[in-house]
Amino acid sequence: MKVNIIKTVVLFLSLVFSLSISAQKKATIETMQQEIDSLKSQIANVNAGGTYDPLVPQTYAVDSKTQTVAVINHNENTVEILVPIKDGFKKEIVLLVDIVAGRHDEYAIFRPKSIAVYESHIVYLASNRDSSFVRVLNFKGELNQEYRFNGAATAFSYIPDTKQLYIAGDNVNGYNIFAIDVKQGFEHIDIANSPLFNYVKAKKGDEIAIHDKYGVGLTLIAVSTVFLSLIVIFLVLLVFGGSIVKFQNRKANKQDAKDAKQEAKKTPTVISGEEFAAIAAAIYMYNDQLHDDENAILTINKVSKTYSPWSSKLHNMNVYRR
Repeated sequence: MKVNIIKTVVLFLSLVFSLSISAQKKATIETMQQEIDSLKSQIANVNAGGTYDPLVPQTYAVDSKTQTVAVINHNENTVEILVPIKDGFKKEIVLLVDIVAGRHDEYAIFRPKSIAVYESHIVYLASNRDSSFVRVLNFKGELNQEYRFNGAATAFSYIPDTKQLYIAGDNVNGYNIFAIDVKQGFEHIDIANSPLFNYVKAKKGDEIAIHDKYGVGLTLIAVSTVFLSLIVIFLVLLVFGGSIVKFQNRKANKQDAKDAKQEAKKTPTVISGEEFAAIAAAIYMYNDQLHDDENAILTINKVSKTYSPWSSKLHNMNVYRR
């Protein structure tokens, strides 16, 4: 009867646990499906002849017209411009992004993150722990425009159809996206009217609250996990508890038998009366020889002492008259 009750409880808790897990999997699958649909639409746009510039960091960029290459040198913290020559490329210009040598404020050093070539202009992004900047250069390395903002940006992307330059960066709570207007060209970027979008990542508690509004699923998972753990522990002790006790008793019995054999092998030491007498005589003789023989005759000489009233006790006593 008890076994049937335990089986029923285990089956019920397993069913509840599986239902809650399946609900979470369903929500995860829906989210992944939305992301897949978004990627499909982007791929379809590229195949249809549209332009798609991924919002990811890039280390190299090349101009299709002049074959000029812009490279980020992370080791030297520089941006290098290479021009084509007969046998390959020549390093024409080297631009230092920020001074590194001799500095101890590592967090404040601007380091290049991404670079690209748009409309005969070189655009690169650099950032440190707290802030970033975007610089627009011509192929001669001359600075045309610079845009500084707060936040550690990591990548940017340009959409020629809308003339928008998007810059993305991470922050403590999520990420930031800047949309810069480039309708008047990269030499005249409209920074003042550039919108800023801040995204705050939802916490785990908020995500659970969306999928489980009243907390029923979370409660069932917690309760079922506790009860399943207790049932598993009970079954383990029920099945293996007797075997463990028998093993320990068997080990203790073997140890007791081993100790008994060792005690039996020991032979008791028996001392006879003659040996006790010899030991006592030896101790007596030893103590007797510790002192030298001395003369036991005592001589008493009587010393006469003259009488003196100064030493008489009689004169020190008070006389009381009756």
